[in-house]
Amino acid sequence: MKKITGLLGIGLLGALLISFTGFDKTSNKEDHGSVDFLEEIHNPFAEGLRMEMESANMKADDLVLVEEEEEIVLGFDTADYLPFGFNAYKGMEVDPDDIIVLEEEEEVELGFDVAPYLPENFDAFAK
Repeated sequence: MKKITGLLGIGLLGALLISFTGFDKTSNKEDHGSVDFLEEIHNPFAEGLRMEMESANMKADDLVLVEEEEEIVLGFDTADYLPFGFNAYKGMEVDPDDIIVLEEEEEVELGFDVAPYLPENFDAFAK
């Protein structure tokens, strides 16, 4: 009995698949309303991709730096407690010539002596 129902099921499925032609039987008129609706749908992937492309093509002149200074209200006048002529920014100017850059040369250890493989009196730093 199980074999007969299995064969009938397969036969019915086969008949349905054979009768399927794969052609669209609906009208071929263009429905622009559905296209407009699809364009209005929020697509975060497309929006993220658009933002990434805009930021990749951005120039330094296009950047706008906005600095908002916060005013701190202490409730009293600080000038009464500071010395005459006090300048909090005195000595804060940095001269580029005063900056010392230390570059440590990393020693390369090859694990063998390279001298036998180089010509006599070889100087890598000679000009």
